[in-house]
Amino acid sequence: MDALVAAVSQLVQQSGANASVFFEAELLVPERRIRELCLENRCGKYGKHYMCPPYVGSVAEIESRLSRFRRGVLLQYSRPLDVRNDPSGLRQTKIDFHSIVLLIEESLKKNGAGEVWGMIGGSCELCLVCRATTVEPCLYPDKARTSLESMAVDVMALLDKLGLDNRFRPDRITWTGCVLF
Repeated sequence: MDALVAAVSQLVQQSGANASVFFEAELLVPERRIRELCLENRCGKYGKHYMCPPYVGSVAEIESRLSRFRRGVLLQYSRPLDVRNDPSGLRQTKIDFHSIVLLIEESLKKNGAGEVWGMIGGSCELCLVCRATTVEPCLYPDKARTSLESMAVDVMALLDKLGLDNRFRPDRITWTGCVLF
């Protein structure tokens, strides 16, 4: 495991991620109160995005899936950006972070980790409009990823536990995700 962690640590440093922390997967605890925020649909993606509820499973199903993993690496990717006035830049940083998560997943697999599960920051943006809105199959089922938030994880509390910055800033975007193994 130490060789695996060392190989992934080196890749994380080269990937463009700004911060990373290895952690025990049991720290990821889906909470019903977080899922209820999805049910309120403030972001407008509930039932309209394959990587968001209800498509990602119930809290009990998520708990079961999480129980198969022992370790994880939490990743943060941060860039200067006018968050309120640059939607194309915001989308691009999200796609860039998504690519980093996929890269870390692939490295873990190549280094013998077995099953891996990557989660991105925010909703998947591989398509401009998710095909869930038209009930067509996902265009990228091997690349689309859920977020920690859609898995009902309290990301802010997790960042506090791991000693990472959890502030929102108008002039900087920070995406948080992880890869479990």
